[in-house]
Amino acid sequence: MTALVQPSSDPPPEHWGSWQMFFEAHAAVYARLDAELHADHGLSLRWYDVLLQLHAAPGARLTMSDLGRAVVISKSGLTGLVDRMQRAGLVERSGDPGDRRVVHVTLTPTGADAYRRARDDHRRAVSDVFLRHLEAGEAAVIERAMRRIRENTLRGAPG
Repeated sequence: MTALVQPSSDPPPEHWGSWQMFFEAHAAVYARLDAELHADHGLSLRWYDVLLQLHAAPGARLTMSDLGRAVVISKSGLTGLVDRMQRAGLVERSGDPGDRRVVHVTLTPTGADAYRRARDDHRRAVSDVFLRHLEAGEAAVIERAMRRIRENTLRGAPG
């Protein structure tokens, strides 16, 4: 197993190539998946992310705060995104009678149908664009590395 780079040291030059490839691959995969969802289902990847999070939630409902923590693609502009999705009939907003500061977002039947229609095509696209390009054993290595990076970043660990 390769030793981890210590926070106080400069990363070896070959690690910069890993960063560049991650950055470029992420941009290419995101653009392709977003374009396919738009073309096939009229959904952006951000909208799909919201639909997926609500579909997975108990009662297909989350508070705006919980939705903000759950979405993966982008947390910025979530209020405007939910406004647009509500106008499209995919979600509903409702207040909490016990706490006026709380806003719930609920998946509508139209939103649930849109999610179900897009899900299989999206999973197929993820497989075609990303998963099928991994060799045996690479998925586990990539997952471990990305999980470690995510966890360290979220807890504010240096380097």
